[in-house]
Amino acid sequence: MTTTDNIDWSELLEHPIVTAQHSNGKNRIAAATDTLQQTAQQLVEVLNERARLLATSALFETVLRDAAAIRAIIPGAGIGYLCTGYVYCQQGHYAAAISIYDQGLQAVLESDVYYQQLQHHRTTAIDSNDKRVDFISQLPWDIVITNIVPRMQPEFCTESSCKLLYVSRSWQNRILQQPKGLRFSFGKETTTFKNGHAQLIRFAPYVQTLSGSLLNVRLDDLFSRAHFSNLKKLNVMCDDPEIPRLPLIHGLELIADSLTRLVICGCPDLQLRDILETCPNLEFLQTRDVDAIMPLSPSSIYPKMTRLALFSISETTRSQHDNMIDVLCRFPSLRSLEVDRVPESSVLCILHEHCPYLKILCLGVIYSPYDQMNVQRNRKGISWAYLSERVGDMLIIDAKIKANNPTLELSNGEIVEAGDYDPLAASTTPVVVEEDDTSNTLFTRLTEMSFSDYDYASAEAFIIWLILKAPNLKAIHLPASHLQPRIAYIMTKAAKHLSKLEIFHKRGGTDTDGIKKFSEYHIGLGNQSTLKEMIVEGREMSNISWVPLIFKLRCLKNLSLHVNTISEECLSAWEEIGQGCPALEKLTLGMDGAELVDGVMMPLRHLEKLKFVRIMAQKLSGADLAVLAAIPSLEELYLHCRVENFMIRALDTGTGKPRIIVDNPEDGY
Repeated sequence: MTTTDNIDWSELLEHPIVTAQHSNGKNRIAAATDTLQQTAQQLVEVLNERARLLATSALFETVLRDAAAIRAIIPGAGIGYLCTGYVYCQQGHYAAAISIYDQGLQAVLESDVYYQQLQHHRTTAIDSNDKRVDFISQLPWDIVITNIVPRMQPEFCTESSCKLLYVSRSWQNRILQQPKGLRFSFGKETTTFKNGHAQLIRFAPYVQTLSGSLLNVRLDDLFSRAHFSNLKKLNVMCDDPEIPRLPLIHGLELIADSLTRLVICGCPDLQLRDILETCPNLEFLQTRDVDAIMPLSPSSIYPKMTRLALFSISETTRSQHDNMIDVLCRFPSLRSLEVDRVPESSVLCILHEHCPYLKILCLGVIYSPYDQMNVQRNRKGISWAYLSERVGDMLIIDAKIKANNPTLELSNGEIVEAGDYDPLAASTTPVVVEEDDTSNTLFTRLTEMSFSDYDYASAEAFIIWLILKAPNLKAIHLPASHLQPRIAYIMTKAAKHLSKLEIFHKRGGTDTDGIKKFSEYHIGLGNQSTLKEMIVEGREMSNISWVPLIFKLRCLKNLSLHVNTISEECLSAWEEIGQGCPALEKLTLGMDGAELVDGVMMPLRHLEKLKFVRIMAQKLSGADLAVLAAIPSLEELYLHCRVENFMIRALDTGTGKPRIIVDNPEDGY
């Protein structure tokens, strides 16, 4: 015997074919089926009535569910299709409404009472779907080209139809005149530049950005077909390592007058001098597998260049002092320098001589923060440095740098060193950093430091030295394993303005004495503590023994506790926050999918200044939600967890406070 789990309601309501009967069984079966049909019809009518009422409350998802049930029960009834189409029209999804009306007209008999209504509503949906507002043509020219079109940021493919450019002549004119011009791309599947690419060639004078891959093609074939008079940015990847050098150079010559930004990768036969001599107006240059050989004439200077990124340059070029100096001295206006493979270390000592306006330095890593940074262009001194594990012996600890580079300062940025490398071991004369170091080297504009998770034993001296040399330090990010007693002591003595501490805790044994001593120091300061913000990243809260000390910091205003578990055994320590952190205004608790024990929000009701709460968890109980909503000072509650809609509605006070934002990871809200 088999059991059918999925029932087809339309078959269930049909009169069964009876081939054998007992007594008056056939008539009784027919009567029972008639009763089923009547019952189904009544159920459909009730569902439709409820759907209509739900629609008035804008509960469209629930209406769609009821409408789907109607169609499942009686597929041949037009009422289910009408109900679904109505919701889609209310939501503005006219194409979906037309589709469901078409399904209904195929499934419903013309004799159905709702057939004509389906036809009428379908026509109305088609009319609504065809309505267009040509705001591009209606609005003033300057508003369109300076505010609207740039926000579209369309990137056209050379072989695409570029539909946006063919809506109307009015649209085309406005798009072509936008300040940032057109962006086009081409793929490596293209076998030639001698023909094709009709759209790119047609709009060549308006193209400002072009990117793509080169494979068995000649760049000069493309640029000789049209006048790319406004091309400013070119990004090319050479997928053919044997691509000819001269066609590349000739292609660059054809666009050199306008080109200011070039990214070129995978061209081992090309040299830096080929690019610089061909494109003297470049302001930004990024290369990969292009050797850093400079023009022979020492008088060839490129004052327009402000950003230079050299990736995968040869060992010979970067290891020779004179070669790297020859590179640097050609760019007196350089603001940003990136070299992914560490150059010869002595170059660092004279960077400021050749590049006095250098603001951003990335050595041994690929990291480009320039676009996100606000640097003062005409102020001397490095503002941001990102250094890999191999740069330790080149950093400020080096005595030559301390002696020869008094202008080197860092502001509003961070120094990062990654890897398990001893910055002192590489020096022939190891530098012993003492707490009473009387060196005149001070980084007065250094306000933030971030240290990665590398071997503490080799990093301790560097961390201590740097903290001692940054009298205005305000923020530190480091692993819990590095906040050892010696570091903690220096932080309490030297970092007098420290207001933010970010600690990430990894699983495994960690000496917590330093963290405890640092926390106890600021607890002892009471209302005189400068520590206003703490960010803790860990796993189970119960495994981080020093966390309860945070809940006694009276001046703390912002706390982010990123843990994936707060269990019942943590509640007694957690309750301290209600009395121990009276200044707390902002709290972030948990992480995606975290498990928070019921009752975890109870202590927060005592925080009279709490304005913003962000909770990330699997779920949150109704009682905890009620506690949060009842906090008088709370202005915004952000919930990234499963929360039922009725629970949110129950919390609505009608005053707009707190503002509740729900980011349901599964169902949405």
